Amino acid sequence: MVGCAGLTDVSPHVLRHTAAVHMVAGGIPMSKVSQYFGHSNTIITKRVYGRFAPDHLRVAAGILNFGGVHKVQ
Repeated sequence: MVGCAGLTDVSPHVLRHTAAVHMVAGGIPMSKVSQYFGHSNTIITKRVYGRFAPDHLRVAAGILNFGGVHKVQ
């Protein structure tokens, strides 16, 4: 099967998902991504795409500073 733009095994849904991932990873606020994609509320957008946000695991990654032990605040 040839999908959009001559790509094989790529559906419009995959392209939509990829676009949302790039928007979130690029720091676009969840409220704007949610509105752009027509989600009924931001909770859905955050649940599906939240892990792609730049700050998602920043605190957890910061704990991995092996120069010393840090207390989680």
